[in-house]
Amino acid sequence: MEGLVAFGAALGLIALLELGDKTQLLTISLATRRPWASVLGGATTGLVAATAIGAAIGGVMAVTLAGWLPLIRVGGGIVFVGLGAWMIVQAVRHRHVSTESEGSMPTQRNAFLETAGLLFVAEFGDKTQLAVVILAATYAAPVSVFFGASLAEALIAVSSVIIGASLARFITQRWLGLVSSVLFLAAGVLLILEAIIAF
Repeated sequence: MEGLVAFGAALGLIALLELGDKTQLLTISLATRRPWASVLGGATTGLVAATAIGAAIGGVMAVTLAGWLPLIRVGGGIVFVGLGAWMIVQAVRHRHVSTESEGSMPTQRNAFLETAGLLFVAEFGDKTQLAVVILAATYAAPVSVFFGASLAEALIAVSSVIIGASLARFITQRWLGLVSSVLFLAAGVLLILEAIIAF
């Protein structure tokens, strides 16, 4: 039944599940290298879109895609590991570069789309999305669960962007690239491990 109980349950559970999760690591990583406003908007959009799918289709999605979720996770994990490795190579290769050229800087729109897409893929089939499915079915309150889980996702996105933007201010460009790369690698490994455990 729709109401504050379902809203509160979703808010609390999703906030706890997202702490230290791969989506938080990705958001921090992106916020170290991209405009913070675009990352925040993109992160919130991608995460809320994944939450909406979980709340809207609930158990139907879990049954229909159950066999494909591990493969989607492995594919996403490989992409993240590849991006992390590529970023490490770039950071090592350009260790003496102090500033990026104006032409290579990402636009606000590109940073938004990149963040939204990466976080949607990372969240698709993730434990938090599955938790939304279960909560929406258990409470028979998809709207309350959606709003509670979306608020939790937005709060985690805000804290992650603050952490990433702060790192960008206090760490040299070379170390920033390495930290960002390691976070991508960690997110990719977590995605692959979750898929292996699900088999």
